[in-house]
Amino acid sequence: MWITLAALVVVATIAALWLVAFPTPRFPTPTGPYAVGTRIYGAWTDAARAEPFTPDPRDHRQVVVQIWYPTRATGPKQRYIEHTETRAALAAHFGVPTFLLRNIQHAPTHAVLNAAIAEGRFPVLLNPTGFIGFRDASLFWIEELASHGYVVVGMDQPGTAAATVVAAGRVIPVMDPSEYKRYMPLALSQTSNQTPELNGVPLPGGVIPFLAEDLRFVLDQLEQLDRIDPALAGHLDLERAGVFGVSLGGYVGPEACRIDQRLRACLAADAGQTAAVVREGLRQPLMIMSRDAEIIRQERARAGGWPEPEILHTIHDERALFERNRGDAYYVTMNGMYHVNWTDAPILTPVIGWMGLAGPIDPYRGFAATNAYTLAFFDRYLKDQPSPLLDATASASSDVRIEVRRAPQA
Repeated sequence: MWITLAALVVVATIAALWLVAFPTPRFPTPTGPYAVGTRIYGAWTDAARAEPFTPDPRDHRQVVVQIWYPTRATGPKQRYIEHTETRAALAAHFGVPTFLLRNIQHAPTHAVLNAAIAEGRFPVLLNPTGFIGFRDASLFWIEELASHGYVVVGMDQPGTAAATVVAAGRVIPVMDPSEYKRYMPLALSQTSNQTPELNGVPLPGGVIPFLAEDLRFVLDQLEQLDRIDPALAGHLDLERAGVFGVSLGGYVGPEACRIDQRLRACLAADAGQTAAVVREGLRQPLMIMSRDAEIIRQERARAGGWPEPEILHTIHDERALFERNRGDAYYVTMNGMYHVNWTDAPILTPVIGWMGLAGPIDPYRGFAATNAYTLAFFDRYLKDQPSPLLDATASASSDVRIEVRRAPQA
């Protein structure tokens, strides 16, 4: 009897600790006038490009797409992470058993799966994947934008997403982090080999230009959806398209804007840039979200990472792009944020905070400030709406400061 009672106490204690460390996340309620719908389109194949992240030379590039959009419908909500393979990859990255992340995977979002899109044509925003991320890793951002009348396109990009499920039973895993760094701008700038290959596929300029081509391909596919898709045809206003992303997504977005003028506005958070983007600037309006170098060093002291060359590279590229941009430019400094505060990570588990990975700002306050400046930016340049926050006369938060640079006159 006593052995049984002791065993029950141990089990109950473990269960309680699990619920404390890995509770069901509570995502912020979107504030816009629309409800949020979502559709999962699965893997789109680009027959014109080989796949560098698999060893099979017959593979072609695939991108897995999920789309969020405004709706008037109600119904059961889509779970947060679609595939158990993604959950397993994240658990392996953080060194925890897969079952611990079950509450996170199955957390309800605010998005109604396969809901009918609202009447109207809506601007389109692409959201490229962060490294070891997944297509809705910044759901706080995605759902808020959709609720305010944007179509948001999230992508699992093979090789850099945590796990890309391209077909039933087939998963392309994330590349090794040490290998990944070899193909990034900072490493490429320190070597004379400027034409690297991966699995026999040339990657001129490294991994960022290749990933940017994914966005060009997705835009092509979206143009087809707007013509023929039974659910979304006639609703995707690709004359008003933009891109936003953090980390790797913040690298890829500006490079995509450099090569594809269909993207009319660009927002990048906490990311360095390719040499071409820094050198040339962008023609499009630009918003950079960042923090001071001292805050990044503070994050390093608490949680590790961020070697000094990477800090200097990131800040240098952000500043250089801001100064050289050929369109209007905004530099938003958010010193309460650490890198993961532009993702959902701080509210997925308190372990993120215990590890020192999340910044001192309350996560929901950081989300609200990020969303306020993001909406102000895209509303001005994709909807032609007034945005007082961008005039440096107002602030969404005392943790934020904004610098404005108007496009040079021709």
